[in-house]
Amino acid sequence: MNKFTTTWAVVMSVVILLGLKIFNPVPLQTLELKTFDFYQKFGINYESKSLILLDISDKALKKEGQWPWKRDKLGRAIINAYKNGAALVFLNVVFVHKDRLGGDEMFLKMIAKYPIILTETNQAKNLISIKRKALAIGNVEVPIDVDGTIRKLPLDKSVPSVIMKVIKFPIPNQHDIWIDFRHNITRIDYVDKDWSAMKGKIVLIGTTFQGSTFVLTPDGLKNTHEIMALSTETLLSGKFITRPDWALYVEFAVMIIGMVLFILLIPRLGIVMSLVPFVLYNILIILSSFYLFKSYLYLTNWLYPVIMGCIIFLHLIYNNFIRENILKLQIKKQFEHYLSPDMVKKLQDNPSLLKLGGETRELTFLFCDIRGFTTISEKYQKKPQELTKLINSFLTPMTNIILKSGGTIDKYMGDCIMAFWNAPLDCPNHQYKAIIAAKIMRDTMRKLNLGFNIGIGINSGKAVVGNMGSDQRFDYSVLGDAVNLASRLEGQSKDFNTTIIIGENTYEAVEELHKRMYGLGSVIVKGKSNRVKIYSIK
Repeated sequence: MNKFTTTWAVVMSVVILLGLKIFNPVPLQTLELKTFDFYQKFGINYESKSLILLDISDKALKKEGQWPWKRDKLGRAIINAYKNGAALVFLNVVFVHKDRLGGDEMFLKMIAKYPIILTETNQAKNLISIKRKALAIGNVEVPIDVDGTIRKLPLDKSVPSVIMKVIKFPIPNQHDIWIDFRHNITRIDYVDKDWSAMKGKIVLIGTTFQGSTFVLTPDGLKNTHEIMALSTETLLSGKFITRPDWALYVEFAVMIIGMVLFILLIPRLGIVMSLVPFVLYNILIILSSFYLFKSYLYLTNWLYPVIMGCIIFLHLIYNNFIRENILKLQIKKQFEHYLSPDMVKKLQDNPSLLKLGGETRELTFLFCDIRGFTTISEKYQKKPQELTKLINSFLTPMTNIILKSGGTIDKYMGDCIMAFWNAPLDCPNHQYKAIIAAKIMRDTMRKLNLGFNIGIGINSGKAVVGNMGSDQRFDYSVLGDAVNLASRLEGQSKDFNTTIIIGENTYEAVEELHKRMYGLGSVIVKGKSNRVKIYSIK
């Protein structure tokens, strides 16, 4: 396993992602702002009852001539708005220079009689004469965020705050507000004949013709007078979108707690089950974020915790995949010579069936040896390759029989095969399967007619099974008194002139075979003080 797939690597990924959030580079700032925009795009829209927009459009220019118009023409638009019932009029035009068409005198008379709120910027100021006659002057400059989008309105001396003061509406005691772009404000084109919708409303006049000033907002490109209208409507609503001071700390807490739970849970779960904490984490964040916005208009950054969760989740899943793949390869490497391919596949699919650390369990053991092997080997002293060929012609079919019956090959000891059943996989009726395997081995040897006989000893009992050996080399093997007895019984087979000798524990577990089995009496074997009953099978 490489360094990338360790738990510490995941922890470092979490630290890096949290550090990135603290550093907050421009791309992350942009991502956060776009996340805040998402709330408004899918929020509820509100119809304005207090404001209306009067647009000087391309149609207006076609009718009245090129821009800028003679100023008394703008004055007539203001008068017409009041005659249609407007409560207050705002004109989004800065009069920096005298009117080249000579309309200033008439315009001054008009705005002296019909109150108008005008606009300025820090760089562009109105003529003093016009400024004196205006009801009030407001600033239309708004800050632009790092992504070139307008989202907030500074309250100090801005057009909306000036309008609020004129109509004596309370203003929140804060530096700025988030503009709520969900408000729908009715629009009237300058060339429209019916202006009656202005009755009782604040009218905001501005240009929308090609070449006018358009700025980027979360709701697309908008003209300055529309942004002032949306900001004014936000103030009138009394409901303000806010980014609470505690939001960032809560987001960090959620990310840290979530990632700790991921690191603790996901490595212990399968790939499918690990989706449960991942999905719950994302659902909790997204639903709680939208609940906070819907109920309190709180802005929370749900997207970065979700992205971070996806990255860490994929890292952990990758680690799980690599770990499981390595485990499968280890299982195959360790057991492909001991078990049948089907059993190896079962272990790979479900490694939890395997306890490599060592455990005590009930097993059945089989030892199979060639009788008179010393005499046979002496005949092949000058032909060792022929002896190897002969041994392999014996071991191969015997091994196949054991594996097909669900047995595990422990080891080959020269001409001897040691095998056992019921480990590493559970093997129901392991006593029965071992006896049937021995019977098939005996019958197969008769058919092969290799020129020698074999002896088989079978016994059942508890033994320790697991990886045994040194740090440099180990094997999956068994240890126990029951194992030794099986070996001793195999050695007794030649004395009783039979191929198979079965111990008492194995015999008692296979009642279905008793009719085909017979007793051989009892013997004292090396290492045992009590006599042992033994049996064989026809």
